[in-house]
Amino acid sequence: MGSRSKRTVGLALAAGAALLVLSACSSGDASGGGEGGGSSEGAIPLGYTATLSGDFASYGLEMREGIDLAIEEINADGGVLERDLTTEVVDDEGKPANGPVIAQEMCDNAEIPAVLGFSFSSVALSGLPIYTQCGLPIVASAATSPELSGASDIFFRTVFTDAYQGAEAASFISEHRGVKKVAVLYQQDDYGKGVADALSTGIEEAGGEVTSSQAYQLGTVNFGSTVDTALKGDPDAVFIGGFYTEAGKIVNQIRDAGSDIPIFASDGAASPLFLDLAGANAEGVEVYAAFSASDPRAESSAFVKAFTKKYDKEPSSWAALAYDATYVVSDAIESAGSTDRAAVAEAIQNTKDFAGVSGNISFDDEGNRVGDLTFQRVEDGKFVVITD
Repeated sequence: MGSRSKRTVGLALAAGAALLVLSACSSGDASGGGEGGGSSEGAIPLGYTATLSGDFASYGLEMREGIDLAIEEINADGGVLERDLTTEVVDDEGKPANGPVIAQEMCDNAEIPAVLGFSFSSVALSGLPIYTQCGLPIVASAATSPELSGASDIFFRTVFTDAYQGAEAASFISEHRGVKKVAVLYQQDDYGKGVADALSTGIEEAGGEVTSSQAYQLGTVNFGSTVDTALKGDPDAVFIGGFYTEAGKIVNQIRDAGSDIPIFASDGAASPLFLDLAGANAEGVEVYAAFSASDPRAESSAFVKAFTKKYDKEPSSWAALAYDATYVVSDAIESAGSTDRAAVAEAIQNTKDFAGVSGNISFDDEGNRVGDLTFQRVEDGKFVVITD
């Protein structure tokens, strides 16, 4: 996702230098060796850092589920370069100040050829200069800030940027839903504002009107006055740019106000937890994401089947994006023929039309994913790909 709060790289480096110890580091147990697998001796450790505790842990935990499944499958298929994969996991706690310390820790482990993860762009941004200095490539799954575009030649992502997503959402709402007037609500951080700004620009360029644009703080519970202001503008639809927790509350309070206005939301709401929070009020809400568990493609359906068998639930978009990132890194190491960081980074950059569970994956010159979003509607309590 985007940043929880904006930090300059310089400030984050200074803060990181003052932070001496991180207690939340652990080796992963996803080696998945055993019969038919690669050798557990001399395993290749992939770094994984994300927010794994606190109020925003869900995205990081969902990503780790995707990573663990991918590593289990890869190892069962012989591993990479005839070696098992494992993970070195660090909880960044969603704090940008932790980014540089974790980056240095990852860099100092010469066995790590690549890093996965990042729940928040701010953490990725704060540590990026150190990753760049040691040449350690990153394939992120939830860091969406446009500030990361072209920021380093070792940074790549399987998720789409806020700017791209907002623009695509505006096009979909205008062209496919005929919406002319939109009330925009967004969480007050880089992620929410980035999506809202891009969507607003796209709506206006299409000849539409943003009737109101309101920011809200993470953790807000009562959206009564916010919803009232949005609906007073007589919009054709409401767009919510934010995480599932607040998005669920907003949807409930819009419906409680007696309005049946169409509601659209960003990928932060594309979570099973949004469905739990909004309940019956989630019906008909349309969101975008890079993945849907209802995608009929062979790669997607096989992943959903394997994920559901392992975890007894359907995968979220974040699990799918991290699963894909793990396979992209695995494929790059195999293509490079070594775990040399420079060779792996070059192989990642050269990834073209990799058949991921979230669609084909390629990277442009700025490390951004090239591909298409999936638009989805909540139907009978599930996210279903929109075909109309």
